[in-house]
Amino acid sequence: MAKFESIPEVIQSYQERFQPDQASGVDGIVQLNLTGEGGGPYYMIIKDQQLEVVEGEHDDPTVTVTTSAEDWLKINNGESNPMALMMQGKLKVKGSLPMATKFQGMFVRV
Repeated sequence: MAKFESIPEVIQSYQERFQPDQASGVDGIVQLNLTGEGGGPYYMIIKDQQLEVVEGEHDDPTVTVTTSAEDWLKINNGESNPMALMMQGKLKVKGSLPMATKFQGMFVRV
């Protein structure tokens, strides 16, 4: 199975990997702050089983996830576990932890 090579590739894949049935009843904004080379800020609006992905920072996200672009690639390629990265201090979640957990399950795995 093909692996993601860059953050823009991962971000672009979210629309096709999104599973609307897994977002039933979810209404929130996930801010991704991806640090280091190839990273950047992105946010996703999840509402009415729809997904909108925007480059930039949102004023009032439901949850903010901060990690390196390298680690985000590893998570999306199935090479790293988000919980393990949290315990190592390499992934930080601010805001709604339940929203962060739901977000993870809204996408088809590679």
